[in-house]
Amino acid sequence: MGKNNWIFLTREEVLDAIAIDFQQYGPQPLIFKDIAPLILKSRCRIIQQGEETSIWIQHGRGYPLQKIDDKDLGFYFSHILETTKYPLKVIARICAIVFQTRACPGMGIEKDNYGILIENHMNGFTCCRCGHCCKSLGYSSDCTKEDYLRWQALGRRDIMERVMIIQESGKETQYRIWLEQDTGVLARTCPWLKPEPQGYSFSCLIQDIKPEVCQQYPFTRKHAVMTGCKGDFLPSLQEKSPGRSLDH
Repeated sequence: MGKNNWIFLTREEVLDAIAIDFQQYGPQPLIFKDIAPLILKSRCRIIQQGEETSIWIQHGRGYPLQKIDDKDLGFYFSHILETTKYPLKVIARICAIVFQTRACPGMGIEKDNYGILIENHMNGFTCCRCGHCCKSLGYSSDCTKEDYLRWQALGRRDIMERVMIIQESGKETQYRIWLEQDTGVLARTCPWLKPEPQGYSFSCLIQDIKPEVCQQYPFTRKHAVMTGCKGDFLPSLQEKSPGRSLDH
């Protein structure tokens, strides 16, 4: 469990996280409706016809309004966010809506490293050890470079051998998990998942050194719901926002 309920992300990391959310969960019409005015301002119209809500977008001055299908809106919004430098205060409001948690502009540990502080929910989360997240690795398939170096320092070649390292020219190295040694393809079920003798719960064979993505799962209540997590969350506490938040 994390000691701090807030995590800092740079502007670039936040935009990547939003894009991943849209790709992973597909159309989210209610969220799209709420963030459209923040991203497009006067260049969008939200039209309600019975129970159906549609979003119409003007691509530029003098262009007519055009209806955009929900399945295309995630890609469109991601593109606009990546190509337009919005104030951090606006990015924070978009994060709060997309991730369904609190967010505010803030500063990282490094000097002049401004970005977004996002509240996670791990301190209020209790894992029921159902193994659901480990039986289907679709929620994520990457570990971090820091994870890999930690295993290397510990001499855990058994773990390192199950990491597929992808190096492409001009791109950041990826560390994909977990590799099936017999077939050379990525496993859909975590190889470190161990059923308990009782038959209804599971344990992790690398619990103390598991990847960061596993330590942080499910991170927010939204992610828990969207990925079928059966763990429990304590009621939200009315905590103050972190002291290093910025009002700009």
